[in-house]
Amino acid sequence: MEFRRDCKSFPGTFACETMTAEGYKDCSDCMFYEPIEKKVLVIQLGAMGDVIRSTSIVPAIKEKYGHNSKISWITAAECKFFLDNTPGVDEVIVYNPQVHFRLEQEEFDVLFNLEIAPPGTLLASVTKAKEKFGYFFDRDSHPSCFNEGARMYLEIAWSNELNRKTKKTYQELIFQACNLKYKKQAYTFTPTIDEDYKKRFRKEKGIKDKDKVLGLNLGAGGRYPSKAWSLSRVKDFVKNVSKGYKVILLGGPNEIKLKKELEDLPVTTNDFKNSLQEFISVLSLCDVIVTGDSLAMHLAISLKKPTVALFFTTPDWQIEDYSFLKKITSPMMDKYFWSDEYHEDLVESISVDEVLKAVQNG
Repeated sequence: MEFRRDCKSFPGTFACETMTAEGYKDCSDCMFYEPIEKKVLVIQLGAMGDVIRSTSIVPAIKEKYGHNSKISWITAAECKFFLDNTPGVDEVIVYNPQVHFRLEQEEFDVLFNLEIAPPGTLLASVTKAKEKFGYFFDRDSHPSCFNEGARMYLEIAWSNELNRKTKKTYQELIFQACNLKYKKQAYTFTPTIDEDYKKRFRKEKGIKDKDKVLGLNLGAGGRYPSKAWSLSRVKDFVKNVSKGYKVILLGGPNEIKLKKELEDLPVTTNDFKNSLQEFISVLSLCDVIVTGDSLAMHLAISLKKPTVALFFTTPDWQIEDYSFLKKITSPMMDKYFWSDEYHEDLVESISVDEVLKAVQNG
């Protein structure tokens, strides 16, 4: 019996789908044999927005290491959805403690670790690979670099002053860390849209084909509460922009409490308990999206939607605009750079007129 363990389609623990469909007893007569050129491991557990934008490295990996390279990606459970919908990622490994045992045994040709904190650096330290890029857990308990190209991203994380001065996008930094050629590759995460849900939502909310739809995202995430526009600015903006647009207020579970404060506005909302696919389906309805530096922004970029992004405390220059993202940066950015506290003056520092102008100028 011949079993080709180096085939990209060989599952290892059950019969291959091709073998079953074609009625083969083993791999000897298979016409679909694809030998793995290189085994590549990517480690990035989160956050969700970082995982989405890091999918831009996938085509570059294939270009450098061969179309038949096998890319395995270790990530957190909440990020699996994005990588399951990323062409070129062959295996998504959801992180759990057993992954450490697997990495102590398996061998790879190339490792890319984009994490600078445990458990990502601990995983990288035990991984057997001929080439290693990114970061590992060092003996002083802090991250160190496998390669010189990874140093800039790490030092930027350690120094806000260096971060201010280094005007590189996140993609430029991780491509440099991975020793890959950056050509402004787009996100390769491909959003899947539930057309039935989208149709039902449009009908329930009274959105007609002729309507111009604007999605206004309310969320900021838990860590940086000053990443979202103030409620007073949101209200003023809606009152002005609703004359030309059907407005959908977009949010998640963290924004449920805001609904009561916005009930008097001429808007509709998504279900703040939407699944990711449902949320993406609502975003796909929008002609333009206004958002802070958030997951919604990265999803809008994935959908290639005209987007106006507001930056209050996080560096706007780290976001690749891909020619359809407009950035508006707070004049108080320098004072509150990377602040993880809520500042009323900061979240009101971008005016309604600025955002209206950006939306109207398309």
